[in-house]
Parts: sequence; structure tokens; C-alpha cells
Amino acid sequence: MRLSANYRIALVNELRTVADLMSKAKTAQEKNYYFSAIFGIANRIMNFEFDPELAFLHNVINHAHTTLHGNLLMVAQGQSVSTFPPPVFDKLQEAVVELASLIEKKKATYPVLEKISNLAYSTTGNGYYLFLKGSLKIV
Repeated sequence: MRLSANYRIALVNELRTVADLMSKAKTAQEKNYYFSAIFGIANRIMNFEFDPELAFLHNVINHAHTTLHGNLLMVAQGQSVSTFPPPVFDKLQEAVVELASLIEKKKATYPVLEKISNLAYSTTGNGYYLFLKGSLKIV
């Protein structure tokens, strides 16, 4: 990701803040709320320094948040059984820390973004089925 030092530092700091707040949150809804700050900071940075990898990060995080939010909402409204693998939010938080580290070291973010995408997918009906079946690993 090609960002100026100032924007790289701002992004890394925001990711670390998100991970910290997620670790202190008591509910899945709170954790997902803090997670949403990531695509917010990515969007703000893109308005000043566009980078294709940052846009990819924004899209993956936004989609993951939307998926998680929708599934949490359906469960809360009683429209669905819970399809959340027990470690999903702990692993999501770990992925945010890993993402910060990769960006700080100027390394490719694709592997951790793939992990985040799969974590979100694991909360969908089919994703949870694949998790239970052992096909979709939560790493």
C-alpha cells in the first residue's frame, strides 16, 4: 500500500485503537460497531491519497461489517438461529492487529483481508454450515 508516512501512521493507529476497543467490548454488536471504524478511516484517507489496495481494504471491511451486522440483527430479531462460530470476534480482533502490523511494515494486506472475509462469511447460513462441516476453518 502506497501511503505517505502520516496517513500510514494514522491508519495503523486507528486499527490498533479498534482492536483495543473490540477487546474491551462486552457484546458482539459493540465489537462490530468498533470494527466499522476501519472502513471509515480508509474512506477518509482515500479522499486525500487514493491507493487501490486501500480501496480493496475498504471494500472488504465494509462488506464484512455489513454481513456481520445483518446476521446479528436477524438473530436479535429472532428471524434466524445464531450462526456465529464461537471464536469469530476474537479472531476478527486478531486479524485487525495483524492488518495494522502488515500496513506498518509495508507488506501486502491481501492474506489478512481474505481471513477477515472468511470470518464474516462463516457467520452466514452457508458459511456456518461449512464451519460446522470442517470445510471453513476459523484461523
